[in-house]
Amino acid sequence: MRPESIGIIGGTGRMGQWLKKFLEGAGYQVIVAGRKTEISPKELASLCDVVIVSVPIKDTVNIIKEIGPYVRPEAVLMDVTSIKKGPVEAMLSYSSSEVIGTHPLFGPSAPSIKRQIVVICPARTKVWLPWLKELLLTHKVKITISTPEKHDEMMAIVQGISHFFLLTMGLIVKESTFNLREFSDYSTPFFHIILRKMQHFLHQNPEMCASIQFNSYHKISRFLESVDELKKIIKDQDYQKFYQIFQKLNEIPFPEE
Repeated sequence: MRPESIGIIGGTGRMGQWLKKFLEGAGYQVIVAGRKTEISPKELASLCDVVIVSVPIKDTVNIIKEIGPYVRPEAVLMDVTSIKKGPVEAMLSYSSSEVIGTHPLFGPSAPSIKRQIVVICPARTKVWLPWLKELLLTHKVKITISTPEKHDEMMAIVQGISHFFLLTMGLIVKESTFNLREFSDYSTPFFHIILRKMQHFLHQNPEMCASIQFNSYHKISRFLESVDELKKIIKDQDYQKFYQIFQKLNEIPFPEE
C-alpha cells in the first residue's frame, strides 16, 4: 500500500516542516494545514490517505476530536506527540480509520532520520502498519513497538526526569555568582557534558517541555522522594547507607556500549 497523498496538520510548525521535507524526499505528495493555510485541517483530513497530527501536546486531543470524523475509513490517522495514551484513545474514539500512534525520539534539529528511534503504537491497523515500517526501515530507522501505556511510563523517566534534572541544574547555575566561562575553567568532563545538554535542552520549545513535565508528575514525585532519602543520608554523613546505595545501583545490568 502506498499513499497517494500525506497530510500534516500542524505542518507549518518546525516538526511539521521537518516531516514534510523528509516525506517529500521519500517521494510522497505532502499537503500541510495550519492556522494560516488556505486548506483547513478538516479539509485536509478528508482528502489524504495518511493524516498526521503534529501540533503542541496540549492541543493534540482537541485537534483529533475536530478532524477525526473527517478521516476516511480506508485512511490512517497518526500523531507524532511525546505523549501517547490520550492521543491514541482520542484517535480511536473520534475516527473510523486505521490508527497508529508514533513518537519520533528526536527533534526538528536532527539532520537526518537515519539511525534515529521512532516508537510506534499500533492501535487499529491492518493495511498501513506494514507501509510505515517499510518506510522507516528503508531509511535505517530503529523501530520500537509499544503500547501507549508503556510508552508514557518510559518517557516519564527518559524525558520527564532527565528534563527535570536539567531544569534544576539550570536554576542552580543561573543563581550562582559564577559565569559560564568560570564554570568552564573548573569543569570535569562529566560537568561539561551536563552544560552542553543543558544548553541544547534550553533551546527547545518551552511549551513542549512544560507538557512533558506536567505529564510526568508521578515520576517526578518519586524522584523527589529519592532526593529526600539521599539528602538525609548526606546530612547524617551516613557512609554505610551511602555505600549500600552504591552497591545496590552497581547491580543494575547496564548494557555494553
